[in-house]
Amino acid sequence: MEKQVERVFVKVNQVWQKGEILSKEESILKIKTQGGLEFNIDETSPYVEKMRSPAQRFAYGEAKEKLEGAYISFDKLPENVQDALVKGEEYIHRSTYVNEGELKESVKAVQLMYSSQSGSKLDVQIKRNQPVTLAQATAYNHQFSKEEFEAMVNDGRSIVFNGVTKDGEMFSKLAYYEPKLNDIRTKTALSENTYFYGQQLTKQQADAMNKGEAVEISIATKKGRKTYSVTYSPKAERFITKSPEKANVKDLETKGAVVVGDEKKKKRHNVMSK
Repeated sequence: MEKQVERVFVKVNQVWQKGEILSKEESILKIKTQGGLEFNIDETSPYVEKMRSPAQRFAYGEAKEKLEGAYISFDKLPENVQDALVKGEEYIHRSTYVNEGELKESVKAVQLMYSSQSGSKLDVQIKRNQPVTLAQATAYNHQFSKEEFEAMVNDGRSIVFNGVTKDGEMFSKLAYYEPKLNDIRTKTALSENTYFYGQQLTKQQADAMNKGEAVEISIATKKGRKTYSVTYSPKAERFITKSPEKANVKDLETKGAVVVGDEKKKKRHNVMSK
């Protein structure tokens, strides 16, 4: 029987990264990182953490470090919220503070994301005092049109738009209005480098779902091929699947969109108006 690989997160040169345990002798682990580094470390070290679930994308220790920088106590969060954060899911955090004798509320959308410079970063978007206006609605050097703005704010729809880097390179993003923040949120668009149940999307499928359309996708299962009607929720960053054969539709949650390739390596700055 093939030995199951035990995966870990290790902090090397101030960056948390994935690795695997090659061997263990008493409390000493021999680790190999994805970058090919091999070294020994005591399993009680704060710089190593065993992966708790296949859907985990970040170390709990890393999430704690990043959130402390945003003045959020990771340890005080409910366990299900902690689990969601290390999977890379968005979380809207509400807290209160006293200012000039009055109790004020602070609302932040936080999400762990990969960064080519630091290994990861915590994306933080703070609630606007007043709802965003059409003139203020910009992101990635894109000014949203009146039609795009109304579709998001008035109709509650997500839209696909083209962002532009400082070098003039264009790339696709998804946007939607978040009333809890009084602002527009942006997320990575689906592409042919996105996987659904381990199966790579075609460009046509990705483009259609980016526009909010349902796409029928057939995947191989142990019981043969199965067809689903699939849509995508940018806000939850999850596929929503429906079985065409059943009248009583059940929504299924996947592991989320896994985006690979050159896109995540590009340095991009969110110029969303605050």
